[in-house]
Amino acid sequence: MKKFLSLVLALVMTMSLVTVSAGAKDFTDSTKIQYAEAVDVMSAVKVIDGYAEGDFRPSTTLTRGAAAKIICNLILGPTTASALVADAAPYKDVPTNHTFAGYIAYCQKTGIISGYADGSFKPANSLTGYAFMKMLLGALGYKAEQEGYTGANWSIQVAKRAMNIGLKDGLIGDFNGVKAVTREEACLYAFNTLKATMVEYEKNSTVTVGNITIKDTSDAKEMTCVKGSGNDGNIDLDGKVQFAEKYFTDLKLEDGSDDFGRPANTWKVKKDEVGTFANRGDLVATYTKKATKADIYSAVGKTVYDDLTDTKDPATLTVWFDGVKTVVKTADVDSYIEKNNSGKSNGTANGDLTEVYVDDDNNVTIVTIRTYVFQASADYDSKKEQVNLKTDSTKYDTDITLDDRTVSLDDYAVIKDLKEDDYVLVTAVVNKAGKYEIKSIEKAETKTAEVTGYKYQDSVTAGSDTYKYSATASGIKDTQYNVGKQATLVFDKYGYIIAIEESVVLSDYVFIEDFGSTSGLNKKAVANAVFPDGTDAEIVVKEAFDGTKQETVKSTIAGWKTSVPATDHSGWYTYSKNSSNEYTLYAIESKYAPTNDKTYKYDSGDRTVSVNSRVNPFEASADTGDVTGVLANDDTVVVVNDTKGDYTVYTGVKNFPGITMTAAGSTAKVYTIHKTSGYASLIYIDVTGSATITGDKNSNLVYVLSYDGKYVTTDNETLYKYTVLDGEEEVKVEADNVIQSKLGDVYQVANYLTKNKDRLTDFQLPTSDTGVVIGGVNKNSTASNMAIAQSAGTLIVGGQKYLVAENAKITLVTPVSKALHYDASVMNKDKDAGYEVSANMTASGLIDALKGYDYTYDYTGKVSENAGNVITELYVTIRTASETVAPASTVDVKFVGYSGMTYINKADGTTPIVLDANGVVAVAEGSDFQFTLAPVAGKAVKSVKAGSTTLTPDANGVYTVKVTADTTITLTFDDVQTVTFAGSDCRIEVNGKTYKAGDTLQVVKGAEISMNIKAADGKSITKVEADSTVLSGFGGVYDYTVNADVTITVTVA
Repeated sequence: MKKFLSLVLALVMTMSLVTVSAGAKDFTDSTKIQYAEAVDVMSAVKVIDGYAEGDFRPSTTLTRGAAAKIICNLILGPTTASALVADAAPYKDVPTNHTFAGYIAYCQKTGIISGYADGSFKPANSLTGYAFMKMLLGALGYKAEQEGYTGANWSIQVAKRAMNIGLKDGLIGDFNGVKAVTREEACLYAFNTLKATMVEYEKNSTVTVGNITIKDTSDAKEMTCVKGSGNDGNIDLDGKVQFAEKYFTDLKLEDGSDDFGRPANTWKVKKDEVGTFANRGDLVATYTKKATKADIYSAVGKTVYDDLTDTKDPATLTVWFDGVKTVVKTADVDSYIEKNNSGKSNGTANGDLTEVYVDDDNNVTIVTIRTYVFQASADYDSKKEQVNLKTDSTKYDTDITLDDRTVSLDDYAVIKDLKEDDYVLVTAVVNKAGKYEIKSIEKAETKTAEVTGYKYQDSVTAGSDTYKYSATASGIKDTQYNVGKQATLVFDKYGYIIAIEESVVLSDYVFIEDFGSTSGLNKKAVANAVFPDGTDAEIVVKEAFDGTKQETVKSTIAGWKTSVPATDHSGWYTYSKNSSNEYTLYAIESKYAPTNDKTYKYDSGDRTVSVNSRVNPFEASADTGDVTGVLANDDTVVVVNDTKGDYTVYTGVKNFPGITMTAAGSTAKVYTIHKTSGYASLIYIDVTGSATITGDKNSNLVYVLSYDGKYVTTDNETLYKYTVLDGEEEVKVEADNVIQSKLGDVYQVANYLTKNKDRLTDFQLPTSDTGVVIGGVNKNSTASNMAIAQSAGTLIVGGQKYLVAENAKITLVTPVSKALHYDASVMNKDKDAGYEVSANMTASGLIDALKGYDYTYDYTGKVSENAGNVITELYVTIRTASETVAPASTVDVKFVGYSGMTYINKADGTTPIVLDANGVVAVAEGSDFQFTLAPVAGKAVKSVKAGSTTLTPDANGVYTVKVTADTTITLTFDDVQTVTFAGSDCRIEVNGKTYKAGDTLQVVKGAEISMNIKAADGKSITKVEADSTVLSGFGGVYDYTVNADVTITVTVA
């Protein structure tokens, strides 16, 4: 019983107060638990539980006081234990009114735990790994004195034994014995103790005759029993007594396999199943990327491979993939395991978890578990306590069918925080019907970052990090990214890209009309480019997609002439642009299909090419083939190069240009990119000769405050409601298009074709068009030339200069919108207003309104068609604003003597102060400059001077100096040595502080320490050594000058 209590004490001293009983997957932080089997089993035997909030907190540690309460709960039951009181303080640091006084007093009285030599209990202390392992070994029957678990190097002996009997089996990373044990590490070590064999000693006696002591001892031997009798077999049928077989007799372990096929342990308490967990003891290798046949060979070794390929008595190779089992024939072993073969084993790829197990008979099991991505179809339903999953083939390539897409809170606690469209990672096994049953689910990590490069079908570089695609990302590997712009990537748990939330958008596409080259000696490949917003330019081409690969030879690209059908490469491309303004043209995304150069030709009579407001807008023609299968919707963008060479942009099926050729020789060439459904995203139409085009662009501008929803009329017509500005008044209007899909704030300018009362037609967001509409978004007034200003009679907006018409309409809107993250409230008279508007302003009035503020802004305006630099109408929306603050004067603070000696942090002790290459930081003039120092190992601060003034830190180690001019702070350091104390049955005091075996003391090199050493009652000091040097003392006081790291060993008898 006493040994059992030792185990319980050791365990609970690293755990927290119990409140809720659960298994690992039931905790809300289950994804943070690394040792689920240990947590589940130790919870099932009532040794540890979670917190009332539903979490486990695996990385936290526990106080000794809380441990005392748990022990009492285990021994007495929570009701009796809660009534415990302390009549007197059990220890000097545990008064009777202490939270844990009653529990600590009971444990002290019954001898379960003890305090320290100085009379304290230290209820807030935690345990190191070495100390915890020592307690577990004691619980198994190992005697500290005989095994060398006391005195010098005790921790080495403890670690050696604990590792040998498997107490750290399954630990991720290296065992760090000096670190405090976490809750889940404690679970793991104690869990391994349950399976460890107990020991006993045949001889263990000591006889003292006079001055002679005779010890008769033997080595520890495993405790045995009659094989198959009693509880033998509860853990291991081996004729030996495992810890759990003696103290947890209701706990049973059964061998088997889990749903994925991993060799597994099934744990039961009486008849209740705790769970089934992979047998980590047989695990020899783990991979999260492609595992080659050579990798598996290296993992299992030659001996195991020879056994697997032995034709007379072979060991067995079994492979599993997502729960599907294959027993491999001896002749086929090389299909999975072969030396020097770099081919993939078991179909593995990036993001696949592959585990290799080898049992005692050299049978091998290879298990591969693939991760799949889904999305929550709606927010977590708190009433039904469930969430449904969905897929989106345009963003990822999940090609499995779940047997049930509804996930319940009872099965997975993590779903409670899921929102609509959140990405989740799923592992699953194939059932008899060929569908997949979910076995784990967790929220995926997403990252939005600027794409700095990518390798086609291989990886993406965002910032300084490069990410490869996962095994299930085959459908998105050919995504074309716009280098220099942001993309949102979704990752599996191993850091591979498994989905793309947002990458290439339509603004990243360009239509190339023709290629050519510049003149002169250093010729460059160029192209006539038309962008989806209707702007055109001659661009320099660095490389371009030739239909099968990226072409980098500039002369080849320059030779792609539209006039020669064999070399015609005109069409839609995605692109990126480098700092030299050179374009790289890529293939369109795989989710689109192209329809290139389908030409309508005039024959006789008017020839219709396309019709307005029709889903299938193109007229059938023998000339054009499959273009008639291309469809239009509200998002389709059409760029038309008309008969005058002007470019016009139309958006949506209702605005689709109706084109009719009216004279001989006229043609209309059509180029589209569309999805497999037929709906086009981008269309380019090149019209030559004579033609009429209806649905021309317009520039009737209106300022939109909010989108108020859509409704359907009795005629089954869908209309959209908006609130717009008429001067400074709000007006409700109806439109035939939607410019924003979500209800609420808009704060943008739109245009329309006609207005009939409150009905607007051809309603859409405007595009910039030289000579008609100007605009820009998110301009920053603090950036170069971006502030709205007046200069020499012109108004500067968005970095461009414009004249202002005498009757120009200028409107300033200062909104506050949480949804859009707009906040211009500092400019408003009513700080609580949703927005304020100033209409019919003059240019100087606009400038006056913006004075004294730093701001970001959007603008849209209309300029005279006769002279494109004269503003006739202008709307300015302030996104964010703050009062302009004059920069404070600064002085330089220079640090000297710090390099390689210390880290320099701010007053919080953790945030680094960033110094330049000369050790200088700029500081506000006249301020109190504060800093802390964190010397590197082996160094201690000797002095800190600001100029000639010595600085002294406060109680928190913070140095403060008022800087009114450039200041030099000089740092000097002492070398520091470590003194380690060893020995037992003694107390060592240095400068009033008590040390025991295993404690360390940091001392400045060359300093002398004075040690007051006292032996325990009934003992006397026989020798004090500094390493191998024997020290002389007087009255129990020993002096020693420390010039190097040293161990002070005290021997008593």
